[in-house]
Amino acid sequence: MTGLIWFAMACVRLGPSGGPSVDGAVASIHQRRGRTVKRMPSIAFRPVEPESEVAQWATEAVSRSRWDAGLAAAAGELIGTLRTMDRLMSPSAMALATARAGYPGAARFGKTVTNGDWPTQLVESISASAVGREVDIGVARRDFGNGRVLWVVGWAPRLTEMDPVPRTVALDASVMVRIDRIKKGDARLFIAPPDGPVRELSMTDGVARWVDGFDVPGEYRFEVVTDDGGVGELALLFSVFADQQPHAMPPARPAPTRPPDPQVAERWLFDTLNQLRQDHGLKPVSRFPLFDQLTRAHSALMGHTGIVAHSLPGQGTVEQAAAALAHPRAEHFQNVAAAPTAQDAMEMVALSPAHLKNLLCESCTHVSIGASLEPVLDRIPRLFVTWELLEFPQGPPREIDDYNR
Repeated sequence: MTGLIWFAMACVRLGPSGGPSVDGAVASIHQRRGRTVKRMPSIAFRPVEPESEVAQWATEAVSRSRWDAGLAAAAGELIGTLRTMDRLMSPSAMALATARAGYPGAARFGKTVTNGDWPTQLVESISASAVGREVDIGVARRDFGNGRVLWVVGWAPRLTEMDPVPRTVALDASVMVRIDRIKKGDARLFIAPPDGPVRELSMTDGVARWVDGFDVPGEYRFEVVTDDGGVGELALLFSVFADQQPHAMPPARPAPTRPPDPQVAERWLFDTLNQLRQDHGLKPVSRFPLFDQLTRAHSALMGHTGIVAHSLPGQGTVEQAAAALAHPRAEHFQNVAAAPTAQDAMEMVALSPAHLKNLLCESCTHVSIGASLEPVLDRIPRLFVTWELLEFPQGPPREIDDYNR
């Protein structure tokens, strides 16, 4: 026998600023009924294999459904707020439960009371409303001494998949939002900051979208709306909280009082490169002196022109010069930089993902490094550096003799 079924959705309401907001910001640690509940560190779908009896029953009862651990946790949070069987679930409680559980979908919740049976009528209603769709589902139960059972069922149509998003970010940080649509079509991202107007951004399926503007502490409400045959449908609904202080800026290194020695810089850069590779579990590389003259010439020309580039006017690239100097050809992975010291130059390339990838080339076995000072007299000259990480698919190149050149 099934009692009254009560449905609701974790909806939002417009706040004073015009943007949607959830009643009660989620704290990092929330005290509830004598226990400490930690907030999930990230917002993500968490599909798991249904192991419990109720999970297996629910996923079999609702076709094309999957058990989501985050949605089940939200249902468990909600059932903990119901002191009596007839107490209603408020929209703010549902939004807070899904926020703490880190579930990103537009969740709906229903509750019912049975005499110990499964919540068949409630789940059948969910199944009927989700015909032809994929659905996330989560169920929580509470048993009473009189034999009755209180059920809370959470479900959400699965219109899109999403890469995990951090729950809390530092001020002035940015987050990456990437979705994969279940069906083809357009999607729009709406962001409601703690103050100010709602922003609208377009979303491209499978392409990461960087979102910034976290310049005010508080809750930023994210909504992704998909276009289904000209009808907008809410696919994702979650919050990101900006309440961490920005990372402290490291103090600037004092300016050098005398020009750096290019030869000393080359040796230091080589040793530091190998230490960096070993720290990442890679084999060290060996110096390849034959191409050192080419990297030094490239660095000298960069210093003379003041241009930091892989290809210089009238000079070409180090790879082109190497092909004319030696045979067989090598694979080149080049970094170039200009900085006051060798330490500054190394930090500059190591902090860049693309340049760091070259330094950590797994197939590379050798390196040629050339450093040169710019020709200036009115100030301390900068150090121009060229790294050539080298791979030799056909063996180490040898200099072509003058006769064959």
